[in-house]
Amino acid sequence: MNRTLAIVALAAFAAPALASITSFSGSTTLLGSPPPACTPGTLQGFNAHAWNEKQNTLFTNLFVDESQNPGSNSGAIPAILNGPFDSHFLHFEPLPGAIGASGTLTFSGTIVGVMFVNTSLDNSDVMCGSNTTLYPTTYPLRGLNSASTISYTGNVLTFNLWAAVPTNDLAQVRIITHPVPTPGAVALLGLGGLAIARRRR
Repeated sequence: MNRTLAIVALAAFAAPALASITSFSGSTTLLGSPPPACTPGTLQGFNAHAWNEKQNTLFTNLFVDESQNPGSNSGAIPAILNGPFDSHFLHFEPLPGAIGASGTLTFSGTIVGVMFVNTSLDNSDVMCGSNTTLYPTTYPLRGLNSASTISYTGNVLTFNLWAAVPTNDLAQVRIITHPVPTPGAVALLGLGGLAIARRRR
């Protein structure tokens, strides 16, 4: 009995894994760590850039512009989120000659909300953003312009970001996902179940 309780207790306290971007496609550059800055002129390219921000963080009264899954920026339904979540960021500022960036991002956890309006991004920079990244907080031309779109289903986000040069637009989206249990936590829960089953026999 004591062994079973110990296994279940360990599983209960096992930390969730770091939810992450597990795969990508199209015009996407996945950064292994958050960049020093994503302010105007600091992170340009022919591809969109994506990175993981805060992981397994308790967010309180976090406003998102779209909360439905499947969801998109068209006809978005906003909501307030509370609980432990992970945050990720998508950024596109083109170099001369680049017009748009299209692709997908797949996350290890289910998408529960996105921010794509400049004020929503501003208000979440401190709570959700990387502590080592300088964000363009209060910059009015960040977010999605009328030519850019995003949509998502489950844990996959599809984006079409347009910002022809010269422009002052910064196409930016923050994605919030559920944290995912570590393989160790899942294994411990499985062992706990086996121990209970054996005891019943």
